[in-house]
Amino acid sequence: MKSLKEKAYEEIKELIISGKLKTNERIDEDLLSKSLQVSRTPVREAINKLEQEGWISIVPRKGMFVKNISIKEINDIFQVRSNLEPIILKMAFYKIDKDYLLSLKNKFLEFSIKEVLTSEEKQSLDNLDNDLHLFILKNCANDYIIKMMENVYEHNMRIRNLSPQPPVRRFEALKEHLDIIDCILKGDLDEAIEGLKNHNLKAKEGFFYSLID
Repeated sequence: MKSLKEKAYEEIKELIISGKLKTNERIDEDLLSKSLQVSRTPVREAINKLEQEGWISIVPRKGMFVKNISIKEINDIFQVRSNLEPIILKMAFYKIDKDYLLSLKNKFLEFSIKEVLTSEEKQSLDNLDNDLHLFILKNCANDYIIKMMENVYEHNMRIRNLSPQPPVRRFEALKEHLDIIDCILKGDLDEAIEGLKNHNLKAKEGFFYSLID
């Protein structure tokens, strides 16, 4: 059973990732305590952990705020992804359950035949995107890498939720994921790594320009 601190931590983090707690918004401990139905102590403990992980900024004599997303943060996230994901894929490659990977491919294909996506479908596709990267990650079987990259992917999800992608980019990303999956299914590690590198480059450019605009 989760502790009150863990419950508060997960729920506050989800509010930030989803954008319900907005960038630079001041955090009110009392309001959070009431909305989460927990005392202020677990909320304060959760906030301290979230600050350490880069979700919240605590400014002396001013208060606590949802941390802003900067161009540097995007660069930092994709520097990690671009350098580590190819290594992770190499570590995971021969452990991947291809039947499960094929089931993910079929889910991507369901979106590929659509011309327009509803808001719910966009969210489902984003979740599927994350599921694929997490699936590869979990197969690397290194607990330290998994823990670090889960945090990176959560920050990545927040950026994606706050920087709407044009429809053309969503469908480009969908095709990139399908290409990566196909390379893994046919056992071509080098091509899968190249596809992953290309996907990360395009994703970074998409987030970068959407935030500048």
